[in-house]
Order: sequence, then structure tokens, then C-alpha cells
Amino acid sequence: MTPDNPIIYKRLEPVLIAGIKTRVENRDQILPILDHLRQECRDFICDDPMIILYSGAVRDGILVEAAFPVSHPVETDEIHSRLLDSAPALVHVHIGSHQSIRNSVLKIYEYLDQHAWTTSLIRREIYREIHPDEPDQNVTEVQVILHEWDCLLGEGVEHVLGREARQTVMQGADGITPATTFQEYVDWIRGAMDRLDSLTNDDEKKCRAVSHCAHVFPQERIDHLRVIYQNDGVDGVLKDMRADDFWYEKPIRVGNEIHMRKNPYDPEGYVNGATTAERRKAYCHCSFVHPFLEEIPSQLSPTFCFCGAGWYRRLWEGILGQVVRIHHVETLLRGNEKCSFVITLPLDMTGAYPD
Repeated sequence: MTPDNPIIYKRLEPVLIAGIKTRVENRDQILPILDHLRQECRDFICDDPMIILYSGAVRDGILVEAAFPVSHPVETDEIHSRLLDSAPALVHVHIGSHQSIRNSVLKIYEYLDQHAWTTSLIRREIYREIHPDEPDQNVTEVQVILHEWDCLLGEGVEHVLGREARQTVMQGADGITPATTFQEYVDWIRGAMDRLDSLTNDDEKKCRAVSHCAHVFPQERIDHLRVIYQNDGVDGVLKDMRADDFWYEKPIRVGNEIHMRKNPYDPEGYVNGATTAERRKAYCHCSFVHPFLEEIPSQLSPTFCFCGAGWYRRLWEGILGQVVRIHHVETLLRGNEKCSFVITLPLDMTGAYPD
């Protein structure tokens, strides 16, 4: 990053796009798709081509949506139009071949480490200039879509506890800006969790509120597992999950409970850590938790870890189409060296919970 090519925060405007969503093995397959789109949409194209990358949505290859902004919807058997929603993003201009875009993405992630943001699982790339014969001259606008954790917390608290509770928990949130440092943000999070704890002792309510902040499993994975559930039930879902323990961590069913334990974020660091604190930091997936792992009891309330629980709550609610309950068994913020959860499914899979 240089002064004349900075990483900037931008609120992306909504835009109508016509695109093809497909799995590709590598980047070489993307430009032919865009060329085909250009021919089909040529009368309505109003801006530069783009691709949207959906991290983790498929097990093999990359799920991408190749698209053009258009002035009018285009619909065929393979091309579909939709409104691409407004979104917050960190933006950096990459100059060079498309094969080297990862270098610019890593620069954005390094920048993220110093500021009050976390990312979604989606990235956009806008191809401002394409030079097939001189790829080093390509100009690509890389847009890493942000996950607005604090905004989602406010929504979750209001939904569960009401507007007054939201105002209490979210005190100081209006001071969070693109200039807010990482340390300032985690200090605000700590205060927000303390304020939430002061309003209720009900872990179920706190879980519903904070789990609203969680990242969401790629919809394609949820849709895939929902079809399996409809055909083969919960045990069929678990069988499929065990074939991919990177994403699903080999959950075990005990009656109407699903028991699961998170894999370490850095398995090698977890095994080789010289101290408990080093192992705990290597284990944890959340950078917001890392500053609080040196001492126990932690200064950050374990209530925060309901965010991580929400990753699994939303997955299972998407699969079943019903509400599930989830609670911690182990969390790092309570002094454990691992994080594990129990997900309680409706006993008869129709919405009825056991007493």
C-alpha cells in the first residue's frame, strides 16, 4: 500500500447486475464467462465487469458470480438479474495480473488487524482495465465486504430484549468510525457485553441476542444439507458433515442433542504452543477474543462467545427450518482450553422441545 494507492473504507451503492453463478476450478475460467456475458447483455451494460467470490460455499473449486451492472434485467436459462445490495467494504486497487490479486487481498487483511472491522465471507473484484497481452497492466478494484458486528449486535438485542435494552447496550456505538482502532473497538465490545449481562441473567436470551452477530454459513452449504435432511433426516446430515471436518468438525448426536467441539484455528500452533496462553490464542478463531486470553477470569464476559455459537445455530436452523437451542460446554473465556457446544434440536423435529 502506498499513499497514492491507499486502502479506503467505502459504502458500496446498490446496483442491478446480470450474472452467471457457477463453480470454477481456477481464474483462467472467469474471463471467458465474462466475454459470454458481454455478448448476451451488451445492450444493457452500464459499468465494468465484476466477479463476486463466495468463500467456502463449495467443497471443490471456487463459487463465483460473474456479472455486469445493467440498466435493465437480463434473464435467460443461465443468466439472472438481481439487485446487489449496498454493503460496507474495504477497497484497494490492484495493479497486475489477476493471478496475483491475493497479494492485495492480504494487504487488506493486514489493515483489518489494526482497525475495528471483521470481514464477511464475500469479496468482489471490479475489472476496471483488462489487458490480455499485458496482464501486469490490469487494474482491478478489490472490495472486501465487511461484517458489521456492532450493528448486528444492536439488532439482536432489540429483537430479544427491546428498544430500551438496545440503547443501553449500544452506548458509545455512534463513536465507532472507520478511524476507530482495534483496541478501541474491543474495549467497546467488552463494555457492551458487561451492559448486556447487567440486563439479564438468562443465557438463552443472551445467546439469541449475541448469536445474531455471527457470520453465516454459505447459503449453498445450508441448501445442500437441507435437501439431505429432507431425504435422510438428521443422521444423513451428520454423515455428510463427517466427510468434511474442516467445516463441520465431526458433530456427534446424542438423542436430540448435537455435541460438537471447534477445531483449532492454528492446529500446529495449538499443539506446539509453549504456554497455555499461546495454545489458547492458536485455538481461538476470533481476533476480538485474543487480547483477553492472557488472564483468567477474563476481562471479556463469556457472553461474547455466544457469537461463535451463532455460527452453528444459524446452520442448524437453516437445515431444519426450525428454532434450535445452543449452549456452551467449554469456552476459552471461562478458562477452558477448547470451545465446545451442545445444540438441542426439537425433540420431534416439529418444534416441540423437551421440558
